[in-house]
Amino acid sequence: MNAITMPKACISCQAYKHIGKSDDPHCPHTDWRGQAKTKTRYGHCQTHGTHVFITELCNQYQQEPFIEVVDADNRPTAKQPRQERLAF
Repeated sequence: MNAITMPKACISCQAYKHIGKSDDPHCPHTDWRGQAKTKTRYGHCQTHGTHVFITELCNQYQQEPFIEVVDADNRPTAKQPRQERLAF
């Protein structure tokens, strides 16, 4: 079975549940003409209880099964502030 390749970010995390699209000043996407888009998909993070853009990454990331991930740059700002858990 072939795995789906996705960025290592909220979009491929087990705690992410999709909601819709939201205005995003750091939107990394472009349309078919190469024009910058202004909205990014977002959802709810069940780990932190906050809304997150699909391009965010935290230290509690849990990869979805059957997904092959590639490293991605984290966003300069989050959709909502959150308190990261300390990893020991």
